[in-house]
Amino acid sequence: MPKMKVNQLPAEVWRSLRHEWLWVYRGPVPQCGVWSAEIPVPAGVFFVESGEVRIRADGKETLVPRGQAFFSSPKLRRHWFAANTCLLSVGFRSQWPDGTALFRDALNFAADAPALRKATRQLFASIYGAQKVVSYRQAIEAAKYSASEWAVREAAFAAWFVVWMETLQELGVQPEPQRRARRRRVDQLVAWLQALPLDQTTPSLPPDFPIGSRRAEQLMQEQFGIGLRMFLERRRLDVARERIVADHETLKEIAFALGFRHASHFTAWFRRQTGVSPSEYRQSGVEQAA
Repeated sequence: MPKMKVNQLPAEVWRSLRHEWLWVYRGPVPQCGVWSAEIPVPAGVFFVESGEVRIRADGKETLVPRGQAFFSSPKLRRHWFAANTCLLSVGFRSQWPDGTALFRDALNFAADAPALRKATRQLFASIYGAQKVVSYRQAIEAAKYSASEWAVREAAFAAWFVVWMETLQELGVQPEPQRRARRRRVDQLVAWLQALPLDQTTPSLPPDFPIGSRRAEQLMQEQFGIGLRMFLERRRLDVARERIVADHETLKEIAFALGFRHASHFTAWFRRQTGVSPSEYRQSGVEQAA
């Protein structure tokens, strides 16, 4: 096999990446034999240590048998677990300054990855010591660290990430660069939209913004295929999905945080967007586990 040409970028480009290590866990999945709701997942990988998994994403269904790894793109997906399925999983966010993911569309596939499995087991041991099983729920619980403990945790994830990148390179998968089309103005526009309160659904550009509303709408349509209002609506829905699945708040608390005066209004809006109620979505998708 000819050696693949590897993308090389200036150090300042790589330094601009933002990493957020979300979890590493190892244990049985909480719900078997049923398809989950369509839920948001970050980038990551899981190894099937027993049982099997089916994934529906990108318009296709992938079977992940025992012993294989599934590499996840940061998108929406559905999953199904066979009885007695146990996973070893890592989830994280790795993004460019404009919020686009390092791997946006190149993942969502199953493969053998023995070196990465070994590195993932080492990462689990570095984080949890002698523990053999840690659930997804336990892995995402808020925890406190000393400065040295935090440094050890960050170093362990960074060492794992090296093997992750090497594994993808061997599989012929390259990082996806920042989108560059009209980058400066689009970046300014997206940064402003992302900074708006979640309950604001009607965008009104500030007087000192360098472009007008008509040009802003044009740039959004060219870059994302949607306008300012729809961008905010999708952002709001993404946050709603994430908060519902995280299960840290009541549905009423989530509704108020998103600007709904009544939980019933939130339920009606969410059902229009997804086809299910927030409680049904939580019941089906709360076990994000993978």
